[in-house]
Amino acid sequence: MTKLSISALTMALLIRRSDAVCEGDISLGSTCDLAALETALSGSTCTIDLLFPDGDAATAVQELCEYDAPTQFVHIQGSYQLDQRSMNGGGDVKDGENTFDIDVARVKRFIDNEMDDQVIAWPEYAQKEEYNPANGYGDNGYMPNFNIDPDAEKGSCKLNTAMCCFVESQFDFVDNSDICRHDLSKSPQSNHIKSAWSVFSGDESSHCVGFTWEDGDIYKGNTLFYTSLYQTVVNGYMGNVPGAPMCACVEQMPVVTKADCVTSTGTALEYTFSVDKDTGDVSASHSVAMTYGDCGGNDLKAQVKATHAGSDIETAIDEYL
Repeated sequence: MTKLSISALTMALLIRRSDAVCEGDISLGSTCDLAALETALSGSTCTIDLLFPDGDAATAVQELCEYDAPTQFVHIQGSYQLDQRSMNGGGDVKDGENTFDIDVARVKRFIDNEMDDQVIAWPEYAQKEEYNPANGYGDNGYMPNFNIDPDAEKGSCKLNTAMCCFVESQFDFVDNSDICRHDLSKSPQSNHIKSAWSVFSGDESSHCVGFTWEDGDIYKGNTLFYTSLYQTVVNGYMGNVPGAPMCACVEQMPVVTKADCVTSTGTALEYTFSVDKDTGDVSASHSVAMTYGDCGGNDLKAQVKATHAGSDIETAIDEYL
C-alpha cells in the first residue's frame, strides 16, 4: 500500500514538476490510474516522462488518484481527533459548550455545498500510519473503527459492512432497533476495555443505520459520511450505546435486531489532472453527481444478503443483525 504523506491528507497534493510542454488540463475519463493517463496522453506532445520528470510516474499517479483527486474524509471536519471522537459518540456536538447549530456548522457547509458533487475517500490519517503497523492494525492509515485492510491482524472489516447506532437526538428520535448485547473486546480502541460483555434489556432507545459495499466500491466513503455525520447534522442523531462506538464496521458494533440501510451512487464521474503553467506542479481533481438512497426499502441485513449472496458474508451477518 502506498504510504500516506501528511500533505496528502491536509492539503492538495502537488506532485513533481512537469516539463513546460505539459500544461493545462488532462481529462482521464471515469478511471484514475496510470493506464487512463497514458491513454489520455496518446497523440499528445506531453508524455508521462515529461509530466513526471523526476521518475516513478506510477507512484506519483497512484498518490494523485488516491489522495488528491477525491475529497479526503478529514477535510469535512478538519482533524483526525474530531473524526475519531465523533465516530465514538463524543466530540463537540455531543459534549461541547456551544449550541448545536454552531457545532455542526462546518459539516453543514459541506452538506450544502459539496456533498452532492464530491467523491469522498475512505478515512485515512497521517497520524495512524506509524501506529497501525506497529500495533497489528496493518500498513495503513485507517481509523480503528473502519480498518478495511484485509491483511491487518486486528480490526479489519471482513464483512464489508458498517453501521451507526445512535441513542439520542436533538430533534425527533425514531427508535428503530433493539440493542441485544455487545462484546466489548471487539472495540477496544473505542472503549479502552480489554474484555467484557454487556447485555441489554431491549428497552433502550436506539436508531441504527448502516451500509454494505462490494470490493472496489469507490463511493463507500460517501455512504459512510451519509450514515454518520450527515445523520447527526440533518436528523440530530448522536450518542453511542454504552461500551460501543457510535459508528464502526459491524464486527465492532453491538448485536441489534435491525438497522436501516443507505446507499450512495455516482454518475458522470470525470477525473482531471491539471498542470500549473507557472510552476509545473501536477494536481488531480474530479467531478461527479452523487445520489443517496435507502437500499430500495431493504433493511441492512437484507441488503447485505442480497449484495453478498453466495459468499461467507451472507451467512456471517446473522451474528450481528
